[in-house]
Amino acid sequence: MTLGSGIANAQDAWPVDPGEGNAVRPENATNYVLMPDQPEFWNPTVNMTRVVSPYGRTTKIVCTGYRVDTSCWQADPAGNPHKLNLVFSMGAFGSLASNPASNASSTRE
Repeated sequence: MTLGSGIANAQDAWPVDPGEGNAVRPENATNYVLMPDQPEFWNPTVNMTRVVSPYGRTTKIVCTGYRVDTSCWQADPAGNPHKLNLVFSMGAFGSLASNPASNASSTRE
């Protein structure tokens, strides 16, 4: 895993809200994602989104997806959004996890 804050690129922008009634609306995930300093992050049976980031929960995290977060963005200290890259899928543990956990993401370099 590579950790880095990166610089916001032109293509990095907060996700567009498709409107009320859509199942994949952007949601503020700052308070519900798991970080590596939490024991639950390493437990594949915990079905929560994981984020690896040098900012921790100090900046806003927004995720989209249906039932499972499939894309996430995080603000840098200046408030610029960065789309987080998929690092690994905890669901790869397959039958070892009764409820495969969500994806983990990290900021770009």
